[in-house]
Amino acid sequence: VYNKIVPEFCRKGIRNFFNNASTPVRFVNSVLQLKPKSAGIELVRFSVNSTAGIGGFFDIAKRDHGLVMQEEDFGQTLGHYGIGNGMYIVWPFLGPSTIRDSVGLIGDTLSAPEHFFLSWPISFGISGFEFHNKNAFRLGEYEAFKADAIEPYSAMKTGYIQLRKDKIKR
Repeated sequence: VYNKIVPEFCRKGIRNFFNNASTPVRFVNSVLQLKPKSAGIELVRFSVNSTAGIGGFFDIAKRDHGLVMQEEDFGQTLGHYGIGNGMYIVWPFLGPSTIRDSVGLIGDTLSAPEHFFLSWPISFGISGFEFHNKNAFRLGEYEAFKADAIEPYSAMKTGYIQLRKDKIKR
């Protein structure tokens, strides 16, 4: 229903806005992982998108300058410092994770800018809307994955663990 009511360009603008607003989280994790280039890219992206991108609704930094968002999170930071995955877990609504990445998600969520400036109920409502908007772009992916995998749980677990290892190495 959301996808039928809200046009794709609006959903992309909303996603871009939230990505821009979460720059401090990615910047701090880049610094903690000793990745100065990633931290610099995030600062430039934030400056360009906050001004020319009208508060981040347009990703001008990527479109015009080729500066791609650096996907750094606290789970990766913990992995960078040798913290193991721990048990694999699939959270309702959130999907696959590990104990390390779940702790990282809590850290990223609590360090998001909206939690510093807004009351908890409002900030978690905003986070819920952001989560809903992001998932609107993923409709049907899991069903397609399940149809293609012989053993979906094992395939998801293996794929997730490999993806996270790769992100930590970068």
